[in-house]
Amino acid sequence: MPRRMRMLTLLAIHLLWSLCALVWTTHRHRIPASAAAWAAVILLLPVVGTLIYLAFGLPQRPLAVRRPEGKGDALSRLIASGCGSRPTLRNRVRVLHNGNNAFSALIASLQRATRTIHLEYYIFRDDRVGRTIADILVRKARAGVEVRVIYDAVGSCGLKRRLLQRLHAAGIRTAAYAPVRFPWFRPRSTHRNHRKIAIVDGRTAFLGGINIAKYYLDGDDSGKWRDEHLRMEGDIVAELQCLFLADWAAATGQRLDPAHFIARHDIRESLPLQAVWSEEGSSRTAVAETFAALIVRARSRVRICSPYFLPPTLLLDALRLAVRSGVKVEVMIPSASDSRLTDLVSDTYVDDLLDAGVDLYRYEAGFLHAKVLLVDDRAASVGTANMDYRSLTANLEVTVILRDRETVRRMAATFDRDLASCARIDRRTWHPSLLRRTAGELLRLAAPML
Repeated sequence: MPRRMRMLTLLAIHLLWSLCALVWTTHRHRIPASAAAWAAVILLLPVVGTLIYLAFGLPQRPLAVRRPEGKGDALSRLIASGCGSRPTLRNRVRVLHNGNNAFSALIASLQRATRTIHLEYYIFRDDRVGRTIADILVRKARAGVEVRVIYDAVGSCGLKRRLLQRLHAAGIRTAAYAPVRFPWFRPRSTHRNHRKIAIVDGRTAFLGGINIAKYYLDGDDSGKWRDEHLRMEGDIVAELQCLFLADWAAATGQRLDPAHFIARHDIRESLPLQAVWSEEGSSRTAVAETFAALIVRARSRVRICSPYFLPPTLLLDALRLAVRSGVKVEVMIPSASDSRLTDLVSDTYVDDLLDAGVDLYRYEAGFLHAKVLLVDDRAASVGTANMDYRSLTANLEVTVILRDRETVRRMAATFDRDLASCARIDRRTWHPSLLRRTAGELLRLAAPML
């Protein structure tokens, strides 16, 4: 075949491929900017771009929205319609600042376990902290306690087989979430289980931003890690127990009766809590929609902590609306995260936030890893979800909404104390280099993958 004919044939294939990509992406992506971005990637890099799209960009078809049923205010009904979680009233909560407090409370609770221990973590490291937790689990399992552990296969890729074999030898059941096995790579394998949950005897639950790893105690190259976690008792534990059992069934195919693992409690004080989680199916956007609803309902002040700030349009618009309504919005992000690539993209949102009138701060006393949203003195969210595309559109996440004024006030006081360790970002101080700004803007097209 003459060279010119080969070139024309390749050009025709390229054009046909691109036309099919355009039709496909506009059909599957209902947001024009998203469809255009993916079509451009496939147009410029037909083969590689298609593989990237299949791995990271293939969207789920949203399920039809159903009118929520049940009791509670508009926010409670929104959450119930998103993930089915019900509001709970009889609870007790302790806010655990940073790794020292969280691990001390968790270890104390594990050591008192008599019936069941259920752990679910994105990262379970084979280090000093991980081995300490493993030692306790082994002792408890040998004493007759039922122990189950779910860990994310990618987040915990460094978990050594030797440690797992030791757990198994003690009778502990483990499950890896979504192992990536080449060449049987599945597009949904990029959606990870980012939850951090511990449930002991069906009576005590832990949840927040802290994984099982020693850098939450010792810090790393970024300095000390600043984080938030919750210790909870009461009605909310049953909700989180059912979530764990659903994740266990998804990971192992084994369905267990929740009634066997939910314990009675004698807590009578009123402290409203409601869990919100996202996963495959109708709950995919439940966390993002809850965050947006909280922000637009604010009356005077919104405070946000997030280690990775790449907010989807829904949240960025909610922040703009809040500021235009006269609400003071403060966002605290780290000076540098553990991902330089994410930092580049996160910088591109600084102009958006400053243009919107948001007060923006960089935390400089270490690595800010807390995932906290505070609305007035009325509501707070503490959990595993970052304010980024990965958390809010792809990963399995869980957060707890607290609506107890005293607890929220204490958390707000902690946020205000942390401001003393922050540098304010404004137009006078914000001058990124042209190279950094350009690189970030280009990488922003890939924000859903980061």
